[in-house]
Amino acid sequence: MPNRESLHACNPSFAIYPQNPDYYLDLVEGRGDDVVKRLRRAIILSPNKPTLQFLSGHAGSGKTTELFRLKAGLEQQGFAVIYCAADQYLQIDNVGLTEIWLLILNLILQQVEKKGESLSLAYLPNAIMEIEQWLRLSPPIGIASYTPRLQRILQTIQDNAQQRRQLRHHLEARLKNSLLAAGEEVTAIEVDRLKQMGKKGLVILIDNLDRLTLEKSEIIFGDGGKYLRQFQCHIIYTLPLLAIAEVDPQSPQRLQQSLNVNKPIVLSPLALRDRQGEIKPHVLNLLRQVILSRLLPNISADKRLEQVPNLFDHLETLDRLCMNSHGHLPYLLSLLYGCLQWQNLPIQMETLTQVLQIDREVRLATISDRDRQALQKYLTSPHRLTPESISLCRRLLMFEQHDLDGKWFISPFA
Repeated sequence: MPNRESLHACNPSFAIYPQNPDYYLDLVEGRGDDVVKRLRRAIILSPNKPTLQFLSGHAGSGKTTELFRLKAGLEQQGFAVIYCAADQYLQIDNVGLTEIWLLILNLILQQVEKKGESLSLAYLPNAIMEIEQWLRLSPPIGIASYTPRLQRILQTIQDNAQQRRQLRHHLEARLKNSLLAAGEEVTAIEVDRLKQMGKKGLVILIDNLDRLTLEKSEIIFGDGGKYLRQFQCHIIYTLPLLAIAEVDPQSPQRLQQSLNVNKPIVLSPLALRDRQGEIKPHVLNLLRQVILSRLLPNISADKRLEQVPNLFDHLETLDRLCMNSHGHLPYLLSLLYGCLQWQNLPIQMETLTQVLQIDREVRLATISDRDRQALQKYLTSPHRLTPESISLCRRLLMFEQHDLDGKWFISPFA
């Protein structure tokens, strides 16, 4: 039977990787594409030449989980991998190229200075000193490493919006000079060190940049994209879906040109239904296993199914829970967690009905006349990603489905 830890794992905010990999379930069969394999192969096939890749997908599609799985796989292949959730260091709603560039430099510098050896650097000392002088920061006394100084710079510009804008304007005119040279220098030192240790290279995963606005994406990955390519290592950035939707081969915009060269990989949601609305049995079974793996993580899939009577009053209750999620994993877990807040296991159909009714009423209360018009438009027109359609999906008023012929939207409120 489930213990307290496995019941806690039913919370949608529960993180699988890196702390709890036993709860991971491979969903490639339901997605129709092994995104991690594609990202990994691009790096493995180019061990000595840096690669730049983009990953995108709807909120809640599992990008962070898959990036951690990629990290684990690459480390097994002999790469050193740094994962960074950008929003832990930067204000994503008002971030610029400068801060992202300094963050990546700091991540690499931390790796370089882990050995504790003194570094002979030609460009970095002057670059850091220039920024400190501009910000009127006194160099810390008695600190030989550069990481604390760079971290203090990042914190200072995060705390002061005016300084952030001014420094951004000042530095972005100079990135191609001393700062770019400093970045190339530090990266080269770390990659050489890793190669001497028998590693195949360095990979950096920058997560949560999919929360950027389209305007910010164009500035950072369009106009500033050439600077983010200067780090001589493999880098993967998450990217907003809307930025990919805006890609037009005929457009002169730099972001679109960049993405046409480096095609973004999109993590598709689980496609629970076909175009006729029929449930796909293999995807339904995957959703069952998502639930069962959270409740019973340490037994095989077949054994979990045998335990269904101990977890739900009927298999039909479990299936109804899965079908009402429309393949959206965080929503599926939130419904499960809602049931667990009402009662102990096994979950009764009556409890699930109550949870679904409350959830529907809450979401119905948010729907305006404009939302209804928008739903009608996206459900009856060819699939198109816009700020409006992405917002409807984020609010769980609409869900994206896909097959080999393309994508479409469905809604329980049509």
